[in-house]
Amino acid sequence: MQRWLKLGIAGSCLFIFGVAFGFFVFPLLLKSQVKAQVSLRPGSEMRQMWEAMPFPMDFRVFLFNITNPDEITAGAKPIVNEVGPFFYHEYKEKVDLKDVEKDDTCEYSNKATWQFSPEKSGMGLSEDTVLTFPHVMILTMILTVMREQPGTISFATRAVDSIFHKPESVFIKATVKQILWTGLTVDCTVQDFQGKSACTLLAEKEESFIKDGPGKYRFALLGAKNATVLSDRLKVRRGIQNYLQVGEMVEFKGEKIQEVWADEGPCNNLTGTDSTIFHPLLFEDEDMLSFTSDMCLTVPARYVKPSSVKGLPTNHYVAHYGDMNKDENLKCLCPAPNKCLKKGLIDLFPCIGAPMVASLPHFYLVDDLYLTQVDGLHPDKEEHQIFINLEPMTGTPVEARKRLQFNMFIRPVAKFSLMKTFPQALLPLFWVEEGILLEDKYVDQLKMVYTLISIVGIVKWLMIIGGLALIGTAVYLKYRGKEASNKIDITTISPQFTSTALNSIEKKRALDVNTPQSAPAEG
Repeated sequence: MQRWLKLGIAGSCLFIFGVAFGFFVFPLLLKSQVKAQVSLRPGSEMRQMWEAMPFPMDFRVFLFNITNPDEITAGAKPIVNEVGPFFYHEYKEKVDLKDVEKDDTCEYSNKATWQFSPEKSGMGLSEDTVLTFPHVMILTMILTVMREQPGTISFATRAVDSIFHKPESVFIKATVKQILWTGLTVDCTVQDFQGKSACTLLAEKEESFIKDGPGKYRFALLGAKNATVLSDRLKVRRGIQNYLQVGEMVEFKGEKIQEVWADEGPCNNLTGTDSTIFHPLLFEDEDMLSFTSDMCLTVPARYVKPSSVKGLPTNHYVAHYGDMNKDENLKCLCPAPNKCLKKGLIDLFPCIGAPMVASLPHFYLVDDLYLTQVDGLHPDKEEHQIFINLEPMTGTPVEARKRLQFNMFIRPVAKFSLMKTFPQALLPLFWVEEGILLEDKYVDQLKMVYTLISIVGIVKWLMIIGGLALIGTAVYLKYRGKEASNKIDITTISPQFTSTALNSIEKKRALDVNTPQSAPAEG
């Protein structure tokens, strides 16, 4: 076999292999491995991490201290100052899991455990820090009655006097630990009709309270949820049959479609994932949809731009609560037709049964009207927005900050002396930040995938360029050989050859001259 042909065959094989492996075989192999690894198959590593996070999330709580409680009672504008962060390690796990092979789903309950970290909390802060804070339970009872059955407000005020022993104000001085975890006493041992009636209603929501003996409850903002298996069941797809569906919501509280919000509109739909897992191989500009059980609502996170965290390529997403006055998809969140809340607010009453209003911290991206009703708020994009940086190949959250502020609309209540001259305002209570920054060992594992991709990319192009170089060399050799075969062979004329040729010519000439003289003479 000629040399040019050998080089041509070798170059062609190298080029074809480089193209086939680099552009087709390796990407398909990588995608298949990613798809297989991300599914929630029982016993898999991903399933174990999904069931119980191997590391705690950062959980920060910021409370708004009321600096002018007496003036508010007299009708003045509330003045607040933020106190925090109070830092907690949040351990999340899914318990009582039930797999359904037929429809490729898994049903579970949530459990969260919080542990206080004084060294990561704000300077000089501890759970013994004393604040002036609204008595959330009293406000909840009064505002709920005014919302649902205003004609029974006199009955409700007597019930408050009974089970809270005639409070002097709706503002209390209490430690952060009491407000968040250990709770304030609710005395349901009372025997009067109003008190007993109120306690009968409270008993229907017993899971929202901390039991403190027969007829005794304590109410705290988060205490009843700490280290407790929540009764609300979620069912999600495992993604074994279709990796794009991993983590997608199927049922919440046994319902495929909620009956929380207005009938018309998408608000009751269970769209998006359970917010703890996302499908891999994200499209470049794909929005992320996460169902939040605390709000009974899917909150979209919109793609903004490519980003990078710890040297790892990510997609940057942000979320907010929109404007139900302008967005037709949010009209179903309006408390009543043509009575929508202003921009950036969500009424949580249909979801949690309490007159809470959700917003971003410090009324960030909320209608300016509410900032004029309270002094002491300072909205800031970097500090108060919701964002997530997601590694797109595996769908792994590398960095995220989920922020939510709880507020209450306060108003004058003529038949309740403690609120008779209250101002009208949206009063901020507290906000929480649930965050994650992936540890270096997990980031390094993701970086290894990108390192492998880079190595394959380099080898791919070396093979392609090398193959083209060999093919080019073969073509050159073939062309040169063809040119050489087309050349005319010219014999070299040497001096010896010249002398011999001349002698031969001279002899022939002499012979030609002498021949006539040899002829016989005529007689």
